[in-house]
Amino acid sequence: MVDKAIGIPLNDFLDRFWPIPPGHAPFIPAKNPFRKVADRVHKGATEEIIAKTFVKIVNDRTLTPGLVARMCAHKTNGDGTLLRVDGAFYRTNNPDAPVPLNGAPQLEDQVVTIEFKRGGTSNDPFSDDGDACPESTSRKEARGQIVTYAEQAFAVQRRIAWFLLHINGRQCRVTRWDRSGVVYTHLFDYCKNWRLFSEVLWRMSQCSDELLGLDPTARRIYQSDPLYKTMDDAAMGRDTDLDQDVTGTFIQLDKIPANRPVVYKYVRALFETSLTHNAPRYLLDVPDGDKIRQYLVGRPIFIAKGALGRGTLGFAALDRETEEFAWLKDCWRVDYTGVEPEGEILRELNAAGVPNIPTVLCYGDLPGQKTVSPEVWSWALKRVSNDGNSKVNLAIQTPGQLRLGSQASTVGNTASPSPLAPTFNRDCQLRLHQHARMVVEEIALPLKHFKKGKGLLDIIYDCLEAHSAAVDKPTSRLHRDISGSNIMMVPKLIRKGNRGWIMFRGLLCDWELSKRIDSQIRVPRQPGTWQFMSATLLNHHEKAAEICDDLEAFFHVLLYYAVRYLKSNLTQKEVGDFIDEYFDQFLYYKQWRCGYRKQEVLKYGLLQTGEAADIEFGSPLDDLFATLLPWFQGNYFVQEYKAFLEQASSPTSPTPASTLPPAKPDEGSEGTALFDEEQSLRYGTSKKRRRADSAGIDNSATNIPSSGVASKMVKTRPRRARAPTAEESENAAKVQTHEAFMTILQEICGTADAKYWPDDRDPSGDCYPKDKAHRGTDYVRLDRASAPFSYIGVLVKQKTQRRSSKRARTDQTASSLGAGGTGGDDSEVDKQS
Repeated sequence: MVDKAIGIPLNDFLDRFWPIPPGHAPFIPAKNPFRKVADRVHKGATEEIIAKTFVKIVNDRTLTPGLVARMCAHKTNGDGTLLRVDGAFYRTNNPDAPVPLNGAPQLEDQVVTIEFKRGGTSNDPFSDDGDACPESTSRKEARGQIVTYAEQAFAVQRRIAWFLLHINGRQCRVTRWDRSGVVYTHLFDYCKNWRLFSEVLWRMSQCSDELLGLDPTARRIYQSDPLYKTMDDAAMGRDTDLDQDVTGTFIQLDKIPANRPVVYKYVRALFETSLTHNAPRYLLDVPDGDKIRQYLVGRPIFIAKGALGRGTLGFAALDRETEEFAWLKDCWRVDYTGVEPEGEILRELNAAGVPNIPTVLCYGDLPGQKTVSPEVWSWALKRVSNDGNSKVNLAIQTPGQLRLGSQASTVGNTASPSPLAPTFNRDCQLRLHQHARMVVEEIALPLKHFKKGKGLLDIIYDCLEAHSAAVDKPTSRLHRDISGSNIMMVPKLIRKGNRGWIMFRGLLCDWELSKRIDSQIRVPRQPGTWQFMSATLLNHHEKAAEICDDLEAFFHVLLYYAVRYLKSNLTQKEVGDFIDEYFDQFLYYKQWRCGYRKQEVLKYGLLQTGEAADIEFGSPLDDLFATLLPWFQGNYFVQEYKAFLEQASSPTSPTPASTLPPAKPDEGSEGTALFDEEQSLRYGTSKKRRRADSAGIDNSATNIPSSGVASKMVKTRPRRARAPTAEESENAAKVQTHEAFMTILQEICGTADAKYWPDDRDPSGDCYPKDKAHRGTDYVRLDRASAPFSYIGVLVKQKTQRRSSKRARTDQTASSLGAGGTGGDDSEVDKQS
C-alpha cells in the first residue's frame, strides 16, 4: 500500500468525513482533560498504561456521547480470530449488542478502532515530511499492523469504510480506509491541542453508522429477530438432502421433490458453518433491476486477502423469500468504462446458452457506494500543483514521474489518453471501486475435491467447453483468468423416472476480467493468476491475451492438480519442489519474467523435475501430457520468435508406458451402464464426438488409437533454429482453437476404455509437504495493473537481487467454496495497481 496513502490537514478531514450536524455545536470541556495522559507519556509509561488512562478520561468526561471506549488488547474474539486490537468505541444505545464488559473485543460491534503506541517516530506509520509512507523497518511494521486490522474489520463487518484513531504517546492521527486507499490526518499533539481533539471526538460520536463506515444495505440480524431462527432452521439437515459423494450408482428419488431445487449435504453444511461461533448475521440487499432481493448470510465462506482491492467475499446465502440456497458474491469492482460488471457478463453468457458457467439470479451496483479516497487524492494533488500547498502528502509513483511529497511541483503525466472512462485519472494511482453484489444459483466445490484423474479431466473438459462456447458464440469473449480457483465442480442430479444418479460437472467461474475479443480497450498489463498464466504473457507484459494463452493456462491447472493430488513417481519433497519451481518462482532481468522451471518444460517439451527425472503418473495422463506438451512447446517457440527471434534446442528422451493396474468394474454391472450414460451426456455419442483427424491430430504420430488411450510416447526437442520449424508451427496451430485440446480429452475420457481408469488419487489427499509455506490455494492474481510487479519487487528486495528464481509472495487466497468466481481475487499485486 506504499502508493495508496493521502495525508491531509485535520480540518479538511473533519469537514469531509465527520461534519457537524446542523443545529448542533461541539461540546468542549472547560479544562484540558488529557493532562494526565501527557504526564504518563512524559514518565515513559507503557502502551497499556497510556491506553487505560486515555479510555478512562474519554468515558468519565463523556467526550463521546452515545459511544463508549473499551480496551480489548488481552482477549481474542472467540470465533477463531486471533488478532487483537488495543481498543474500540461501541454504541451504548443498542440493546441487542451490549457494550463488552469483560475485555472481549466483539469485533462485529466495534464502531471505531483505537491503536495505542507509547510514542516516538518509529511507531508512526505515516509521515508529514514528503514521503507519506516511510520505509524504515519499524514504521513499516507499524503500518503493516494497521493494514492487518483494516483487513480484519472489512472481513468481520459489512463496511464501506473503516476508521482508526492512532494514539502514539501524546500524538494522534485519524485515518479512514476504503478499498482504494487510506486518508490520514497530519500528526497533532492532542494533549496540547485538547480543544481541537475534544471536537474530533464529539464529531465522531455524532456521526451516523453510515458516516462511520457501516454498510446501510446490510442489516444485522440479532437473536431477537425472527429471521435469526429462520437461519437456524435452514441450517438443520433434512432427509431429502443428497450426499454429493454418492456417485457411480443409482439412487432412489421417491423423497426428493421434483418441484424444488436439490439441496446437497455440503451446501447445508457450509451454511451451518457460517453461523457457528456466534458469527454476525446479516440481511443483505441485492439489486435486481428495479427491485431489491434480500439474502440472509452469516460469516463469509470466502474472504479475499488484503485491506485494499476488490475485497471479494463469498457467502452461502439463503433467499429470504424462497428460503433456497444460493452463492452471494460481494465485491468492490473496478469502476471504469469498458470494465463490465460480472453480473452483466454472466447474464449475456447465460442468454447465449454457454454451458458450464454460473447461472446468475440477480446482480447490481449498490447506489452511492463508491470509494472516496481517489476523489481525495485528486483534490490533494490539485492543491499541491495549483497552490504549492505543503500541507498535503501523497504516496505515489507514476510512470516517468518522481515520487510526490509536500514539496512536489511537477504533476504532469505524458501518458497518452486512455480509452477508459472519461473520469479515469491517469495520474491517480488509486483505482475507483464500486460496491456490487451478485447472486448465482450454484454453490460449487473447489477443484481439489475430484475423486481420480479421470474426474479431473472431466471437469477440465467441461470448462473448456464453456470457454469454447464463450469464444465462438456471438458473445465472442475471452476469459483471461483461467486458474485453479476459477475451475470448480458442482454435482448434478440426473433423473430417470424415480431413480437417478449424481455426476459432477465443471463450472468455469469468475468472468469479471473477461473481455470481448474485438474490444479496442487496452490495459497496461494483462490480467491473470501468476501461477497459471502462459509463459508468453509472463515474459511479455504488454501482449494481449489470446486463445492460446487461456488454453495454456488450462494445461498449467491440469498439471498442478495432477502433481499435487494424484499418485506419481515423485516423493513428497519432489512434489513440493516442483510446485514451487514451476508455479511460484519467477526470474528477474530488467523486468519480472516467467520462472525457470515452467519455461524449461515448455522449451524442451519434457515434464521433468529439477533433477531431470521424468514425472510419471502411471495412468492415461502420461499419454495426455505427451500429446499436449509438443503443442504448447511449438506455441512457445512461435510466440517467442514473434517477440524476440530467440533460438531453441531440444534433446530426445523416451517415457515408459503406464504402470498402475486399472481397476476394472464387472462387465454388465449397473455401474458400467451408468458410466456409459455419463460419457454420453458429457462427450456425446460416438457419432457426435469430435474426430481426431478433423481436429488435425495425427493418431499415429501421438500413439493414441481412435478407440482407446495411448500406451507410450516419444518426446522430441526442437532443433536449434532462428525460426520455428514447420512441425513446431503445426503443433502451435493446434492451440489456436479449442478443437484439438477437447478432442484429445474425448479420445482419452470419452471411450469405453476410460471406465478402467486406475484409482490414482493419492491416499494422503494432498502430496504437498505440510511444512512448506506454499498453500495450493494461495495464488497471486495479477489484475489490470499499471505497474503490477513493483510490489513483488518490494517484497523480495531484501533478498538476493541476482538473476535467479525468486519466490513470488502469494497474498491472495484463491480457493473458494462458491461458484461466484470469488477466488484469486485481491492479491497484493492487485492492490498495488
